[in-house]
Amino acid sequence: MQIDLAQHLDALLHGHVGLIRRGEGFQPVRLPPGERRLFDPLTRWMAAMTAGIRLRLVTDSRRLRIVTTQRQAYTIRPNQWPARYELFVDGAPAGRFVAAGGAYRAPEGPLVGDEAAVLDLAGWPPGKRRIELWFPQGATVALRALEADDGAHIAPWPDPRPVIVFHGSSITHGVEVESGTRSWPSVAAGLAGAQAVNLGWGGSCLISGLAARIVRDRPADRIVLELGINVWEEGLLKERTFADAARSMLAIIREGQPETPITVVSPIASPAREAAGEAGGLSLQRMRALLEGVVADRVAIGDDRIGYLSGLDLLGPDEARSLPDGLHPNWAAYRRIGERFYATVLRTER
Repeated sequence: MQIDLAQHLDALLHGHVGLIRRGEGFQPVRLPPGERRLFDPLTRWMAAMTAGIRLRLVTDSRRLRIVTTQRQAYTIRPNQWPARYELFVDGAPAGRFVAAGGAYRAPEGPLVGDEAAVLDLAGWPPGKRRIELWFPQGATVALRALEADDGAHIAPWPDPRPVIVFHGSSITHGVEVESGTRSWPSVAAGLAGAQAVNLGWGGSCLISGLAARIVRDRPADRIVLELGINVWEEGLLKERTFADAARSMLAIIREGQPETPITVVSPIASPAREAAGEAGGLSLQRMRALLEGVVADRVAIGDDRIGYLSGLDLLGPDEARSLPDGLHPNWAAYRRIGERFYATVLRTER
């Protein structure tokens, strides 16, 4: 039995912003589908990856077969990053899986391999069960078919938990982590009994108005903005424009979410970038000071639902060995960042 994806897929998926018709399939993306042309190619690519996107359903089928087209991202070599699906049955971990097939693609590069991919999940005993399947962090996935036993019952499984919307760089995106539950937003939200919407875009958190509009329009119980590191390279923003961009982003978000708590997180440690900028741009030290000042100014004009958190409180300079490339955390450090954010910001709200 095949599920009518055109009619039902949007209700079964969580963590996406919209769906794009892609050939015979439907591709979940993390930006507004009708506005894709307004974003640069790298941002479109990163926001098309299924970070934090998951399928949630209730079924009595003893199997599920998911037919997709899958393109796993890489920058250095194919299979550079994991492309694992993570399964939970009735809330309990039930394994990580790799789809059979799928292609690889570097930025603006050709496809390597056949993008057709299939994931078979089977062997469940009779009875109704709740299924949650997390999609890969660093791949684009278009669902072509969702198959179940003939006559099986399938219904959406709503997620009633509070929603935390995260926007940020590759560090928030978590393209390198083992699976979707291991990004720092997923770790922090899970500890808080909340659900994360991951709008982290690797290399593409430009403190932009377009991104601010997406966050503004996304229902949230809390908003977290990890800002700064993606504009360090090439000195993309100088002192005046950096502060203005941050102020503008917050003003746009407040248009739609005047009372939602916001936490602005400055860059975590990156030793080579701490004291000096690039191409006349800002150092990370200066970015932190500016972001703290931007938040303080909003508090001064009456915004009492906003706070600043130094990224050094999440991962500091004494943990440089946890940054294999000097910038991105290793798996253990991603978890520590999530745990520390929960302890510092979210634990007091439970």
